[in-house]
Amino acid sequence: MKKGFTLIELIVTIGVSLLAVGGLIVNYNNYNDNQKLKQAAITLKNNLRFAQTQAVSAKKPASGCTQLVGYTVSFTSGSYSIGAACTEGAVGDVLSVTLPSGITFFPVPSSFVFDVLNRGLAGSDAVTITMVGIAKSYRIQISSGGDINDLGFL
Repeated sequence: MKKGFTLIELIVTIGVSLLAVGGLIVNYNNYNDNQKLKQAAITLKNNLRFAQTQAVSAKKPASGCTQLVGYTVSFTSGSYSIGAACTEGAVGDVLSVTLPSGITFFPVPSSFVFDVLNRGLAGSDAVTITMVGIAKSYRIQISSGGDINDLGFL
């Protein structure tokens, strides 16, 4: 009597193993995409707090700004920028960030201003920012009073 596995048993074992490995790779890619989206949202939140802090402390640019109005945050579908808003108009970007590939703002949020010497938004209602990744969306909300809330994944 011969000992060993038949060709059919080996093919079935290899097929099941390949299915298991394929499932692991798909789950890892989903996890990785979700983490990339979450990290981009955390970075945005930190940068919004930076803009808010600059406005609250009334830190105006070294030149080109007679009177600081606040700090403006403006968006495109794949990036955002933060700049000083002065009575003469915008004085250039303090910070510009491009989102990682595969992540966009949808819908693209309107620009808003963190009011000088005030935590809140200048003349704006609450703003909800939605970042869209490959499989999920992530939302951040800024209240008119300036609270920055992480609403998480949709």
